[in-house]
Amino acid sequence: MVPPLPPEPFNARRAMLIGLGAVAGVGLLGLRSSPRSSGPEDDLAAAAASPARTTGFVRVAAEQPWAERLGRCCGLVITRRPGVEGRGSCVLLDRFGTIALTAHQVEDWLVEDGPGRVFVEGEVRFAPGPDHLLVSGRLEAVRVNGALDLAFATIDLAPLAGVEPVIWGTLPVGVGGVDLVAAGWAEGHERLHAAAGRAFMFRDYDQETYTSLGRAGASGQFRCKVVARLEAHPGMSGGGVFHEGALVGIDNANGPADDIPDLRFTPSWAVWDAYRKLYPDRAATAVFAAGPRFEQVPLPLSCRGEPDAFFPPP
Repeated sequence: MVPPLPPEPFNARRAMLIGLGAVAGVGLLGLRSSPRSSGPEDDLAAAAASPARTTGFVRVAAEQPWAERLGRCCGLVITRRPGVEGRGSCVLLDRFGTIALTAHQVEDWLVEDGPGRVFVEGEVRFAPGPDHLLVSGRLEAVRVNGALDLAFATIDLAPLAGVEPVIWGTLPVGVGGVDLVAAGWAEGHERLHAAAGRAFMFRDYDQETYTSLGRAGASGQFRCKVVARLEAHPGMSGGGVFHEGALVGIDNANGPADDIPDLRFTPSWAVWDAYRKLYPDRAATAVFAAGPRFEQVPLPLSCRGEPDAFFPPP
């Protein structure tokens, strides 16, 4: 048994997780196992009648109509500091503007905003309809857990008419074979992508390799991950993983395993456990899908989202 990782202190500086290759000074925030195999060339192209959607998204939505709603809860996260821009994804959790994303998208972009408070300069964009983008401001009151690769922040919902929080769902104890759809802003493009696949297995501890300017080739260990056979792309980190319309996880990493594309994601067991402890008043307004509830699924020790493991402290 590998012992759990301790929480990183607030001043810990993990090297920037900016994927190589988009444009000089602009990168995709992500982790992955190894260089991913490319899918169909047109999979990420803008759909003809839906420029804020990819052809892959339109294809998935045609097969599973509930996926069209994902444009209202899955956002594009753009982080900025002088000379550098990063792009990833997020999901909207509630009507108070709480978003979930990954630690590696924000932990090296934190700006102090008084004792115990930080923000991230940048913006979050949503496309609740197929042909337009709405923009919110910087990420406020950011909370980060590097061991889970999970983060929370609050955004201003005032300029985001049409967005809606996720519906919460949970995976069964035996995750294998559950049908999934992952949604996020692939390759940093300003169009939402979706890909379908299946859950494969759960791991208490998962080893991943960074693709970053500062830590290319370095390896990190993360807790509480589900592996899925699913063709996700760089830039989708922080996006949602869904089963029949309900959120069942947050995308962390993707890459091929023996030429079979893999997605690693933090299951909603851990996301909900941390969210309800950090924001109990907000969690009281959550909407759940029909079926098993979180209290009916044994929570692995590796998935516990203790508040004191999220820095900065409250």
